[in-house]
Amino acid sequence: MTAGTILSVRDLRKSFDVGGGLLRKSSTLQAVGGVSFDIGPGETLGLVGESGCGKSTVGKLIMKLHHPSDGAIFLRGVNIAGLSRRAMMPMWRKVQTIFQDPYSSLNPRMSAGAIVGEALTIHRIASGAEKTRRVAEIFEKVGLRADQMGRFPHEFSGGQRQRLSIARALIVEPELIVADEPVSALDVSIQASVINLLIRLQKEMGLSMLFISHDMSVVEHVSHRVAVMYLGRIVEIGSRRQIFGDPQHPYTRALLSAVPVADPAARRRERIVLKGDVPSPIDPPPGCHFQTRCPFAQDICRKVLPDLLPTGGGHKVACHVRMSDAVA
Repeated sequence: MTAGTILSVRDLRKSFDVGGGLLRKSSTLQAVGGVSFDIGPGETLGLVGESGCGKSTVGKLIMKLHHPSDGAIFLRGVNIAGLSRRAMMPMWRKVQTIFQDPYSSLNPRMSAGAIVGEALTIHRIASGAEKTRRVAEIFEKVGLRADQMGRFPHEFSGGQRQRLSIARALIVEPELIVADEPVSALDVSIQASVINLLIRLQKEMGLSMLFISHDMSVVEHVSHRVAVMYLGRIVEIGSRRQIFGDPQHPYTRALLSAVPVADPAARRRERIVLKGDVPSPIDPPPGCHFQTRCPFAQDICRKVLPDLLPTGGGHKVACHVRMSDAVA
C-alpha cells in the first residue's frame, strides 16, 4: 500500500456455509479466495468475470454488507474488515455504493428527494433548508430537475432511477464508489448516458471507483486498470492497455474473444470457445481452478495453484503457461 492509496485490499476471503439439514452435512462455499488489489485517487479499477465468480461479493465485503472470513480492507489506511457497525458509520461517508437494480434499491414509499437526502440526516451533515439546497444541487448534477424531488420512484424511468441512485451515493461527497453492475439492468439505449455521467462526475469530484461488471466493453470504456476474476480469485490484473492489448491469461483471452466488434474493418480476435461449465466453488478442482476448461493446461496446472505474479509494468498473472509461448 502506497501513500495516498484510497483502498487497499489484502488477501480478502469469504466463505459461506451452505446446505446441511437433518440427514446432510453442510458444505463450505469459498466465494472469495485471497483477493488483493489497490485503488488510487481518481482511479477506476474494473473488476470483471463471469456470473458467480465472486466479484459482487468483493464489493459487498468492501461495503461491509458481508463480514470477511479473513484478510484486510484498508480504507484510507484504516483496516475496516473487523469494525463494528457503529465504528463503520464515519467510514461509510467515505465509501458509497451504486446497486445493480434501480427498481429494488429505492424505497417506493419515500419521495426522490427524501431518498437522496436521507444520508445527509444519517451522517448529520445538513438539515432543513440547507439539506433541501444540497439535494436540489445534486439532482441537477446527475441530470434530474429540482422540481422532481417530490416524485416517487415509480414515476421515474429506469435510467432516471439509476441517476437517483448515483445522486444518493454522491450526496455525502465520498472518496470511493463501489458500482456493482450499475448499468446491466438498463436498456442498452440509455446505458451509455449513465456510464458517461459516472465518468464526468468522477472527474469533477475526484472520485475513486471500483466498477464491477461482466461486460468487457463497458469495463474497457470506464476503467484505468482491470482485474479479472475466476472462481473467487484474481487471475490477471493490469492497466487497461495491458489487459485489452496484451492479455496473458487464457481466461482473459477467452473473455475478450467473445466481445462483439462493431467495426467490420477492424481486426477480430480468434474466437476461443471454452468447454464445460464453471466448476463448483464448493468443490473446486485441484491446482489451477481454470485447468478443467483451459486449452493450454499442462500437468503442473492440475497439481499446483499458481500465484498472482508480476510480469512487468504493474501487470500480474496467475498462470503456469506463458501465452506468448503457447500461441507461438
